[in-house]
Amino acid sequence: MIKLLLISNRYPAHPDDGASPFVFDFVKRLRQKDIDVTVLTPYHKADRYDDEYNAIRFKWSEAKKTIGSLSKYSPLSWYKIYKYFKNGVSQSIALHEKNNFDFTLALWSAPSGIFAKKLKDMYGMPYAVWCLGSDIHSYAQLPVVGKKIIEVIQAADRSYSDGIALSEMAEKLAGRECHFLPSMRKVDFREEEQAGTENLFVCPGRVCKSKGVFDLLEAFHLIIKEFPSWSLCYIGDGPDISKLQNKIKTLGLQSRVKNLGFLPREKMFRIISSAAAAVIPTHVDSLPLTFSEAMQLKKPVIVTDIGDLKHFTEKYHTGIVVPPNSPKELANAMKNIIQGMSFDTRRFALCVEELDVDRSADTFTEWLKNHLSHGANQKEPALC
Repeated sequence: MIKLLLISNRYPAHPDDGASPFVFDFVKRLRQKDIDVTVLTPYHKADRYDDEYNAIRFKWSEAKKTIGSLSKYSPLSWYKIYKYFKNGVSQSIALHEKNNFDFTLALWSAPSGIFAKKLKDMYGMPYAVWCLGSDIHSYAQLPVVGKKIIEVIQAADRSYSDGIALSEMAEKLAGRECHFLPSMRKVDFREEEQAGTENLFVCPGRVCKSKGVFDLLEAFHLIIKEFPSWSLCYIGDGPDISKLQNKIKTLGLQSRVKNLGFLPREKMFRIISSAAAAVIPTHVDSLPLTFSEAMQLKKPVIVTDIGDLKHFTEKYHTGIVVPPNSPKELANAMKNIIQGMSFDTRRFALCVEELDVDRSADTFTEWLKNHLSHGANQKEPALC
């Protein structure tokens, strides 16, 4: 049996935890494929922990924030970042010396990939890195961290990303092949539980400007007089909740627009299943988990032409694509849904099949077993 150390910046404390929720499903599938997985992740305060075996949470002087959300201008933040790396690397080394792992999978290239590269430098242990959008779009552009990310990707035995367009960007950045490996949270919601479709648009996800939440509110304001029976619902937390709430009041939409905040997954899935469409008006994402959740619930989507959203929406004909930062185009798309634009629900299942996290785990497992059986020192060549 292969002993795998999986290092993740976040690992869900319980099924309703919104912290990289698909990682739990991915790990569960790996274990079903006879991979002995130990998860290493930073401690994050939660109301409960439903960890299965071998989930190690190291402490690092912070319990409520992620390392990526710390202020870059605070001396205290830099101390916490130092503790994160010091404790994370120390725990990685201690775990490897105790368990003698065969391989490391790092989610994501920073900071987890830096831990994995350290183990390879010290012990020769091979690793793969799975890149996230923020790795390439944000952190890779920083002077010191960016150089580290490039080194992590270049030194890896295998490089993945959770987006097709993101893979191309990572290849250009690091000069080596990067493979698309989808991330998807499984929707455990029975089809017979679905209520009838309501006059409702739902926007699940983080509430911040970069996710296009204000564009959507403006779009809804443009159509509400023509379609007064319709409503809009936001589901999620984020830094701009207060600003969004104030904007809702300013536009006089309190009776038609609700911000429900964070919800347990079952309640969120139930609301999405009852909506006419899920709206993902983001400016920055690669392929948000909310897209695959809508696909599993057979709900059409209105998405912006960002990352892979256009590719999958148009490939399977499961929704409408609009330009980012365009409330008028969003409003027109919403009108099309209201006026009865229909979609073949069989196409949703085909999209889910391609994005299935079990399939991702199977793909990685097949490569890993082949790689280790043929000698893990045979790293893939760089791109010409």
